[in-house]
Amino acid sequence: MAPAADEDWPVGQIIVVPHAWRDDSLWKDIQAETRDRIGTNLQAIYAGLLQQPLSPPLMKLACEIETCLETPQHVG
Repeated sequence: MAPAADEDWPVGQIIVVPHAWRDDSLWKDIQAETRDRIGTNLQAIYAGLLQQPLSPPLMKLACEIETCLETPQHVG
C-alpha cells in the first residue's frame, strides 16, 4: 500500500515541480505561500531587532536627532 500524499511540505524544503505538471494556478499558489512565509519570517526578525538595545554611538546619534527636531529652526 502506497503512503498517503502529504501536501503540507516542511518549511525549508525545496519543491521541484516538473514543467509539464505546472499550471498557472499551482505556480501562483506556491509563490503566494512562499511570499507569505518570507513575510512572516521577516516580521519576526524585525520584531526581535526592535527589542535589542541601541549601541552607545547610535543612542547618542538618536538623542542628537531628537534635539534637532525639538529645537525650532529659525527661517530668515
